[in-house]
Amino acid sequence: MSRHRLLSALCASFVFASITGCEPAGQGLETQTPPELNGEGTSGGSPGNPQTGTPAPTPSAPAPTPAPTPAPTPGPAPASDKDAFGIKMLYPTKAGGETWSLKADALSDRRFDPQESITRNTDGSWKMKSGKVRMHAFTSTGYDSSRIPTYDRDVLASRGYMQAANDWKNVEMTGFIKVNAVSDASDNFAWYARGGRHNDSLACEGSSYKGSLHYDGRVRWQKETWHVSYEQTAYKTGTSALKGRWVGFKSIMRNTTANGKPAVKLEMWLNENADKVTWKKVYDIVDSGQLGGDASHCGGAVDAMPITWGGPIATFRWDSAADVDFKWLSVREITE
Repeated sequence: MSRHRLLSALCASFVFASITGCEPAGQGLETQTPPELNGEGTSGGSPGNPQTGTPAPTPSAPAPTPAPTPAPTPGPAPASDKDAFGIKMLYPTKAGGETWSLKADALSDRRFDPQESITRNTDGSWKMKSGKVRMHAFTSTGYDSSRIPTYDRDVLASRGYMQAANDWKNVEMTGFIKVNAVSDASDNFAWYARGGRHNDSLACEGSSYKGSLHYDGRVRWQKETWHVSYEQTAYKTGTSALKGRWVGFKSIMRNTTANGKPAVKLEMWLNENADKVTWKKVYDIVDSGQLGGDASHCGGAVDAMPITWGGPIATFRWDSAADVDFKWLSVREITE
């Protein structure tokens, strides 16, 4: 019995000590809170008591991710100075104006009439074997002489066109040619516009300004008031003989004024190395009447009046060259 009482007393003492916390340090049963959860640093000091340890540095906020630099908004593309074939244009195309470029398959081009048989070369150019060539380029309206109500020169000058308002008038005509066989070196290429067909039965339809490039390298302008009534400017040397090499040729005509009167500015340019870019002006003249003419034959009040109206056909012409290669033909309506 004495032993039972002793055991009971010991158990009571043990329970009392546990309750009062008198248990020796390090032998308790509760789990200690980790220092970091009590706000203590890993060195044992507290943030409010720097004497007890070096405080842990306050972690800095992460650097903000920089906003991506927006791509610059592209500005409007510069207007191209090259035509459909990559050839330098000397004057800009008129907004909404007529344009024509020879199709890759020229035989299917409904706005092109070579009037003679042409064949394709292996380099993509075309060959014409004829001693008399008149290749026509039409506006999008086409050509129909029955739709031309009058050939009266004063009426045409007043309204500005022969067949339709979109007739070829202020134009830059371009073509590249290579002469392979010539029977008369004094003959020429001629790019011309401002009329319709040129034949004896439609004499007053055959008005034009013709930029003429001769096979021997000379150049000049011709004014055809009607078919056939020519005025010629003086010859100038444009380049060396053409045979056996590619040459680019531009004929440009556009309305202007001279001393307050209607006039036409006429220019010819050559690309002698056929690089499409390097153009040389070889003729520049203004006709305000000084080139002469015979307009009264077709109703004009002034014989020497300039040809200021448009026509439905632009023509690429040559004679006396029975073998010629050509490519990159175009006609564009340009600003005045």
